[in-house]
Amino acid sequence: MDLDVAPIRIARCADAPAMAQLSRDTIEAGLPWRWQAPAVLRLIESERHNAIVAEQDDTLQGFAIMSYNDHDAYLALLAVAPAARRGGLARRLLSWLLKTADVAGICAVTVDLREDNSAARRLYEDAGFAEQGRKEGGYYGRVNQITLKLVLRALPGAP
Repeated sequence: MDLDVAPIRIARCADAPAMAQLSRDTIEAGLPWRWQAPAVLRLIESERHNAIVAEQDDTLQGFAIMSYNDHDAYLALLAVAPAARRGGLARRLLSWLLKTADVAGICAVTVDLREDNSAARRLYEDAGFAEQGRKEGGYYGRVNQITLKLVLRALPGAP
């Protein structure tokens, strides 16, 4: 099975449990489970969020969720199943959301990540994100948090 070609589509409500499970097993490993199915479902149904999934053979390979404000966006979650890693899927999910943000006129995208997630940091830095800050123990006092930001365009009315 070529996991790199898993098609990306808009998430449906029925995807929430699998997305939540993948979040728990990857993003939230070793931390309290914040993104359970009801919380993920709220984001899927929200007009201020864009949730996408990649699946192959009816199996979730990865997903991402971005929240939008007037001029900026926040990449809330991005996860790829261990079996689907190293094939470019995370890059494809991120690219899909960044293109959408650009078309929507978003000026900047931020993302928070675990300091111990070097693969995610490489992904975001390769896409042009730069470190904006750190928070010691930012994840439940257990793991340090890093904030990265990608500037897509100048804020309207900025000099």
